[in-house]
Amino acid sequence: MHDVNHRLAHVETKAPLIFDDIDFTVRDPRGVTQALAAPLEYAQRVESVVAALGIETLMPRHDERIRRFLKVWTADEVGHGLALAELMRMLGLTPTPDAEPTLPLHNHLVGVLARMSPRMHEVVEGVWATAGAMNEHLAMTAYARMDEILRARNERALHETLFRKLRAHESAHKSFYAAYASEVMGSTRPWQRRLVRLIVEHTYKPVGAGAKRDRPAFARTVDALAGDEWEATLATPVQQVAERLLNEGREMDPFVRRAVLDCLATAAA
Repeated sequence: MHDVNHRLAHVETKAPLIFDDIDFTVRDPRGVTQALAAPLEYAQRVESVVAALGIETLMPRHDERIRRFLKVWTADEVGHGLALAELMRMLGLTPTPDAEPTLPLHNHLVGVLARMSPRMHEVVEGVWATAGAMNEHLAMTAYARMDEILRARNERALHETLFRKLRAHESAHKSFYAAYASEVMGSTRPWQRRLVRLIVEHTYKPVGAGAKRDRPAFARTVDALAGDEWEATLATPVQQVAERLLNEGREMDPFVRRAVLDCLATAAA
């Protein structure tokens, strides 16, 4: 309990991303576009879409801590999307329009499942928090790599006023998700923990790549940021997040690697 509260306090008190304080100065627009067009397009779309998914619908019994987290998380995601969209426009790229609030059918169905009993609600919470920690780790890694590329190109303004904060925000979000997942998994029954593991293993897709049409975009992002090192730099660390939260650090079926390979295969096809 204390760790979740501590992580929540960190999310709520971290330095915000203030749009008017961002310095969008780009020394070499063509070079930045060539290096980061695919990751920018992917990240901006994901940031604009995830904030409109009504994730709290999954957990009708969610407690005050989740409500407070989602309030800040949603504001952060919207702010990230607006900042990335402005950067894209300055580079001559076309951002994804802001998404209208929508509630996917599977969110409604899972919400019905969560209403069935407190025990099933705890399972949904475990899946939500674990997948959240995994995807925030992926986002944090992507922003860190984008920031590294910008610093190597001496794009200091974007580093100082935008990307270091994006990375810090995703890190804060991940810390809350992970703490909440640990709390849930530490208080549930063995059958619930097995069910959470089973659901995560068989349903996980990288954030923003759940639909087949979006997987080539994710593959282009992986290629731009990790190249042939994608397994060591992206898939394995995310897999380790899941193993730590779901299986006490013990190895699990390499489902994250399989999910990334699926995206790469879709792009190749």
